Order: sequence, then structure tokens, then C-alpha cells
Amino acid sequence: MAAIPKHTQGIVLRRINYAENDRIVTFLTRDFGKVRVIAKGTRKEKSRLAGGIELFSVSDIGFVVGRGELATLGSSRLAKYYGNFLKDLSRIDFAYNCLKSINKITADGADKQYFLLLEQLLIALNNLDLSLVVISVWWYCQLAKLTGHNINTDYPIDSKVFNENIKYNFDIERGGFKESEQGEFNSNHIKYTRLAANNDPRILAKITGGEQLANDMQPKIRGFIEYVY
Repeated sequence: MAAIPKHTQGIVLRRINYAENDRIVTFLTRDFGKVRVIAKGTRKEKSRLAGGIELFSVSDIGFVVGRGELATLGSSRLAKYYGNFLKDLSRIDFAYNCLKSINKITADGADKQYFLLLEQLLIALNNLDLSLVVISVWWYCQLAKLTGHNINTDYPIDSKVFNENIKYNFDIERGGFKESEQGEFNSNHIKYTRLAANNDPRILAKITGGEQLANDMQPKIRGFIEYVY
């Protein structure tokens, strides 16, 4: 009995050359989690599949699951291409690192929310009016929340409530804020971190002084994600 093709939308996480004309492509899909396919003939000049395996895009794909580890890509069509941010090397580098992170932490049956988050990231990066540092803090906070390592903005470490008159440091190992007389952060940083975990980056961009808050927080939030993974 012939295998029935599966159809969904996918975002390319990784592409590697294989044999003379093929590629092995890892997609994060909307409906089937992470899927690895062999895309035959996609390195040929007139390949009908090549256009649907572009990085930084969403594609409509069809694939057939066989007996081996790799499915076979049967159809691919570019649905949305987020090429506007390719003018900015910093955004490209950040996007590549995000793809690598998602590829590392997601299993084959990854939840649909990972696809939606990655799609939202591409939309944000493609909007050059949005600050990259704001996008990055939003991304790290969203990723922490989605993976169950939510940053604690409900109460301080070893204390019951946040106080607007007290300074705090961020504890990377414990994923939260701790009171300190020489602390780097105040209640505004904590509120911003909470908002980043629960809102679209376009909302964060409207916060007065938000970009400076994001600049202050970004190294610590990134460090927390790197520590967790």
C-alpha cells in the first residue's frame, strides 16, 4: 500500500548538502513537529522543490514518511518569505542562532507553539522599525516560558514581594531577581521582563524607555537561556 503524503507548513531549521544534487532539510512544521526530509534534486538549477526550502521563510510542504529516518519531500512552495531583514547582518546572525537553538531543544514531536513562536520571530525581525535588542529580550523570555523555565517575575528570590525602592540583581542559575544594595535592576526592569514573556514585541516597542531596559536586561536573560540549555 502506497504511503499517504502529509501536508503542512514548515520553517527550515537546517539544510545540509547530500550526495551530488540533494539536500537533507530539517523543518519545524505546524502540525508534525520537527521533520527531517531528503529533498532530491534541490541543488539542480531548475529544481521544482528548491524554492520551498529557503531559510527565513514559511513554506507549504508535502512529504512521505518511509521506513528510514528521513521522510521524502514531495512538494514545496514558498508561502511567506521574510527577506527584508537580510539587509542587517546583526539580525541575520541572531536569526541563525535562533534556528540553531530551536533545532537543539525541540524533539520530533515538538508542540505547535514552537512553530508559531518561530514564525512570530521572523515577522518581528522583518519589521526593521523594531529594535533588535527588544526582539531578542522578547525571544528569550518567550522561549524560557514555552520550555517551562519561565523567569520568575512574581516574587524575589528569598523574599515575598518586589519593592519599587529596592535594587535587584538577576540570578542566572535560579532564573529570578534577588535583592542587592548594589543591584543593577529596579522594578521597571522586572515589569519589562514580565511584559516580554506575555506580549508581542510590537507592544514592547511602545514602552517609554523600553529599549534601554531591554539593553540592560539582554545579557542576563541570554545568559539564563544559555545556562538552561
